[in-house]
Amino acid sequence: MQTPTMDTAGSAELSSVATQLDDLVRRVAALTEEDDPAGTVDRPALVEVERHLRGAIRELQRFRRHPGR
Repeated sequence: MQTPTMDTAGSAELSSVATQLDDLVRRVAALTEEDDPAGTVDRPALVEVERHLRGAIRELQRFRRHPGR
């Protein structure tokens, strides 16, 4: 049985989501690296957010490789 192919619009939408997730990871990572002399940034929480975003990217990549599963 052949794996169903995703339509072009759906593929484009997922590509857009992947790009947005990549951008969010970069932005969150930048926040964790900024100077925070006042100690107001909860860096461990931001690291956790970054970890979850990276997990979402991996899941999205997995889905895009095998959409029928």
